[in-house]
Amino acid sequence: MLCKLPGWAVLALLLPACTSGEIHAVKVDDTLRSYATAIRWGEFEKAMQFQNPAKRSRLDLAWLKNIHVSSYDTVYKKEDMGGNIFEQTVEIHYFNEQVGIEKSLTDRQLWRYDGEQDKLWLETEMPVFR
Repeated sequence: MLCKLPGWAVLALLLPACTSGEIHAVKVDDTLRSYATAIRWGEFEKAMQFQNPAKRSRLDLAWLKNIHVSSYDTVYKKEDMGGNIFEQTVEIHYFNEQVGIEKSLTDRQLWRYDGEQDKLWLETEMPVFR
């Protein structure tokens, strides 16, 4: 006999099968995807919130209004130290409206997981658009 369960019930039954490592990996993927989305759509203030507050730099938001990101592609990703440090390299293509030129940059990122805050922080600078 087939039993129809609501979606939340199925999720509740499956959740205990997820390991803490799998949940951690999902959080990392969600954080990196959210950061990429913020950069991709020019939400630089939102993207800045992913940066470690101790290392946060000021952004020239007036200048960044001239920047239109056309692609954000991950070209390298590495996990170190038991899932607490993540390296990622991305290629960002963007159009600088002020000079009318499409450019690209390679952004090397270092991310560190803070277990106390259960949060992944960007330890490197935000991408520099010129």
